[in-house]
Amino acid sequence: MSTRQFLQSAADARNSTSELLQFIFAAELLAPSRCLWIVSPWLRDIPILDNTTGAFVSVCADLPKSKVRFSRVLLELLQRGTRVVIATRPEDGNRQVRDVLADAPIAAEAFRFIERRELHAKGLVGDRFALSGSMNFTYNGLENLEEMLLFQTERARVEELRIVFRQQYGGLA
Repeated sequence: MSTRQFLQSAADARNSTSELLQFIFAAELLAPSRCLWIVSPWLRDIPILDNTTGAFVSVCADLPKSKVRFSRVLLELLQRGTRVVIATRPEDGNRQVRDVLADAPIAAEAFRFIERRELHAKGLVGDRFALSGSMNFTYNGLENLEEMLLFQTERARVEELRIVFRQQYGGLA
């Protein structure tokens, strides 16, 4: 599969989105990207991995047996050498993830947080994948709202988006 597009509207599509995010971040923990871009006008520290049964212990032994939040997974990726770039709008609630990551010793050199009032783009881009569409990384985006998503793994398409995101938000191409 190099491209998958879906409309998140029914409960099974929502499960698909959660499963896709778990797959993406488990893969990132196993083979971290050089740079990970998270672009979302609205951003919250939502649960990303469901580790309540310990399913991700082999990927990261330090993860708690609970639903693991975005900031915790990103902290682990920073420690594994990934540079993390987050672009969002300048709203207090959008700073939840930033506030956790900014305290990490490695954050000064490996973490970039950008606020743009006019931001409307949405995407998650790493070395081997790109997820784009209408979904913000919030509880509503993941669980309640109807969203169109496009997941790509075709190398040329991913590289195009990496270059665009680097030009727009900084980071590594």
